[in-house]
Amino acid sequence: MTGYAMGWLGWAPDVADDTPFPVIGRALEAKADFLAATTPGAKPRKRRRKKPPSQAELKSKIRAALTAFKKDKAPE
Repeated sequence: MTGYAMGWLGWAPDVADDTPFPVIGRALEAKADFLAATTPGAKPRKRRRKKPPSQAELKSKIRAALTAFKKDKAPE
C-alpha cells in the first residue's frame, strides 16, 4: 500500500509509512474520482456500496463481543 502512496499519490516515503492503510485507500479512490472527472470523455466511476448488515447479524456480533468480554473479566 505504501508503494501506491509513493507512486500514484506522490507522497514522501516517511508520510506513506506513517499513514494507515484505510486512509491511503480513500486517497486512491479520491484520486481516481478526480482523474475521471477531469479527463475529457472519461466515464464517471461507479462506486460499490456495501450492503448494511441485517439486525440479526448485528445482534449476533454484539452478543459474541459481550460474551467474550464477560469471559475475560476476572471474578470478584
